[in-house]
Amino acid sequence: FSAVIASVVFLYFVIHEYTPPNIALIWALSVIVAYLPRLILTMIFNSRLRNHKINPNNIKPWERYFFLCSILPFICFTAVIYLPYQQGEDIGILVGSFIIMCITAGSILTYSTSKITSMLFLNISAFSIIIRAFLVHEFLFTMLGLVVCVGYFLLMKLMLDLNKTLIENISLKIEHKNYSLKDPLTRLWNRRHLYLYIEQLIPVSNRSGDQFSIIILDIDHFKKYNDTHGHLEGDELLIKVAKQLVNCSRQQDLIVRYGGEEFLLVLPATNIEQAKVIAERIISAVNKNTNVTVSAGLTVYTGKSGFNELVEQADKALYAAKKAGRNRFIVAENNGIGVLHRGR
Repeated sequence: FSAVIASVVFLYFVIHEYTPPNIALIWALSVIVAYLPRLILTMIFNSRLRNHKINPNNIKPWERYFFLCSILPFICFTAVIYLPYQQGEDIGILVGSFIIMCITAGSILTYSTSKITSMLFLNISAFSIIIRAFLVHEFLFTMLGLVVCVGYFLLMKLMLDLNKTLIENISLKIEHKNYSLKDPLTRLWNRRHLYLYIEQLIPVSNRSGDQFSIIILDIDHFKKYNDTHGHLEGDELLIKVAKQLVNCSRQQDLIVRYGGEEFLLVLPATNIEQAKVIAERIISAVNKNTNVTVSAGLTVYTGKSGFNELVEQADKALYAAKKAGRNRFIVAENNGIGVLHRGR
C-alpha cells in the first residue's frame, strides 16, 4: 500500500500539469479510496492471524476476498494512462506506463503466493497499456505496445515460476519445521511444540475466558510389555496407541508424545466434562484396538495456575489412577480427586 501511495503522489505531480483542472486530483483520490477496502481487509486478516483465528481450514475464502477487493483499485490505478490529457499526452502515457509496469513487476513479488491476484494485476496493467498504446496510432506507441506484449509473456512466465518456487519453499520450510517439532516415531507433536503452543494458548484463554483441559495418559505395564515382546513390538505399540489418540480427539486438540510411553493432550476451549468424554473415548478405543490399557489424569485451566502446575496436577491424578487399579482416569480437582473407573 505504501508503494501505491508513493506512485500515486509521484504520478499526480507529473500529470496534473497536462490534464484539465482537478482531473489528476480526482484520479489520485479515486485510487486511494478504491484501495481502502483492501487495506481494511488486510488489517482484519492480520488481527485474526495474531489471535490464531486463521487456519488452513478457513484461509481459502480470504484469498477470494483479497481478489475481489483488488479489482477496482487495480483498474483505477491503470486508468492514469486514459486520462484526458490536454497537452503532453505522450509524456503522460509514457510516464504512466513506466510506473504501472514497475508496480506490476513489484506486485509479482508482493502477491507471488497468490497466483490469481498476481495474474489479475498483470492482466489489467499490461492489457491497459497495450490497448492504449495501439490507440495512439504512432510508431513510438506501436513499439511500446509490442514491447509490453513481450514483457507480458515474460512476466507471466516469471510469475508462474516464482509462485511455484515459493509454494515449494514454503512447503519445505513447514515440513522441516514440523519435523523438528514432531516425535520421529509416532509423528505426534513433541514437548518443544507443546510449550510453543501453550505460550500462545494461555494468553488467548485469559482474554476469552475459555477454559482448556489437559489429559496425561500412560500405557499400563509398558515396561513389562517391552521386556516380554521386545523393543520393536514396544515401538509398534506406541504407534498404535498414538493412532487411537488421533482417532479419538478433535482437529483442534494438540496431541503430544510427552515422554516414553506417556502422552499429553491439550484440549482448547474444553471444560472438564467435555474432557471426560474424550478420555472415556480414548480408554475404550485402546481397549478395543490394542492388547493393553491406559490410565489417565485430567485437569482444567482456570487461569489460577501456570501450565507447569497444571501438568503436575494431571500427573498426580494419573499416578492416582494407576494406584487405583489402572485402566481408568482420575480428575484432579481443587477440593480433592474425582475418580471415574473404566474397565474392560
